Amino acid sequence: MSNNSAVEAGEALLTILRKHIDLVATGKGEDDAAEELDRSLWEAVGEYGDALDELYGEAEEPNDEDEAGELTFTVRTRYDYTVIDEKAFLATSDGIGGAVGELLKQAGKPIPALDVPSLEAGSGLVTVHLNDEPLTAEDFETAEEPTDLLLVAPEETLAFVLDEPVYDSRAEAEAAAKLTN
Repeated sequence: MSNNSAVEAGEALLTILRKHIDLVATGKGEDDAAEELDRSLWEAVGEYGDALDELYGEAEEPNDEDEAGELTFTVRTRYDYTVIDEKAFLATSDGIGGAVGELLKQAGKPIPALDVPSLEAGSGLVTVHLNDEPLTAEDFETAEEPTDLLLVAPEETLAFVLDEPVYDSRAEAEAAAKLTN
């Protein structure tokens, strides 16, 4: 790349930066036009940076996706139930979601079988869906988008969500607890 290309990218950046500074100075930086100017500014910054990298032969920084990370996986568990004694089931809670929440609190972790020395448990999420039909393995074979079966289907109602986040420190957990209270 020539000096001219880098200079042109720098001049374009200066022009947009001047417009942006003027907009901030007037205090009118809250509308759609201001958002578009902001996007243009960051695009120009990127273009100028790319032009300088090409001019001086600097390699791009490695992409995080290119680096090998930890091996992680997700296990989703879903069981379908039929309530045979509704009065007894709902006697100590607030609806289906509340009843399931109480049961999970009593049982502890929903999947203790994956508590093995070679795995570090991560955050968990349990959802309760009210539906008319149980989900079967065959449903995944016939579904147009099998991953959609893992979400709340249009004919289902999401009745309960249990989020079990794992935090890196006690301070992080306490800060999150303050946000939810």
